[in-house]
Amino acid sequence: MIGIVTDSSVNLPPQVIKELGVEVVPLNVHIGSETYEETEISTSFLCKKMREGILPKTSQPAPGKFLEVFKKLADRCESILTIVITAAHSGTYNSALLARAMLPEVDIEVVDSRSIATGTGFLVEAAAEAAKQGKTKDEILALIRKLQELIHIYATVDTLHYLHMGGRVGAVKNLMASLLNIKPILTVQQGVVKVIGQTRTRSRSLERILTLSCQAMERFKEIDVAVLHADCHNEALKLKEALKERLNCRKFYLQEVTAVLAVHGGPGLIGIVSCPVISHSSLKAGRER
Repeated sequence: MIGIVTDSSVNLPPQVIKELGVEVVPLNVHIGSETYEETEISTSFLCKKMREGILPKTSQPAPGKFLEVFKKLADRCESILTIVITAAHSGTYNSALLARAMLPEVDIEVVDSRSIATGTGFLVEAAAEAAKQGKTKDEILALIRKLQELIHIYATVDTLHYLHMGGRVGAVKNLMASLLNIKPILTVQQGVVKVIGQTRTRSRSLERILTLSCQAMERFKEIDVAVLHADCHNEALKLKEALKERLNCRKFYLQEVTAVLAVHGGPGLIGIVSCPVISHSSLKAGRER
């Protein structure tokens, strides 16, 4: 049996995590002198605080949190596969590596997803489903590597202020965006959040991420999609309807981003995560379904 571990930023619905038997290690959110595990705080509460001028901070789990989960799984699993948020923007990967070093006798693989949110989540979901089907660790790792090449994330934010405060974009880019009221278009490339375009209105930025997502997935027969948002449900609902009209969606998740992602994107963050459905047989043949 292969145990699957991830962190709380994966943005998968709780019932999916439960059904797949995935163990989740929470990241931390700090508001003033108070510290919360990410799973203890709602995104809507966090956005309210941010609109009041409070700037929360985040931190990775302590290695001990991973160690607890690894010890728990070691009693019943022959291998443990841990898939976490991109190492480019979080120390979570390093925390998991430190915990692994404390249990050298246990077969633990730690994977940098090179993604965020449901981009990581789709990898976790695919790994857990493959493990339930009896696939080997090497087969699951091959599947993850392939999906990493195919998952796309496109997002927009109301302001670059929060990404700048978190060190995700530079001061000059943040200043120019603020002065010109620019709505940036974001993606994730090799684990790094990057600004790849801009529009002058919110409606155009939403249309742009919709177009980019559809273009990225149009060659695939079937896809899984997630629309994520920070306190802008109605806009997310419209994106969902548009995506379902244009793409053949197998699974569709519509939910708020996790608290950690809301801290860095701010209220108004909205994004589309898409992942093609590929079979193990097509993986071996070197082609997508």
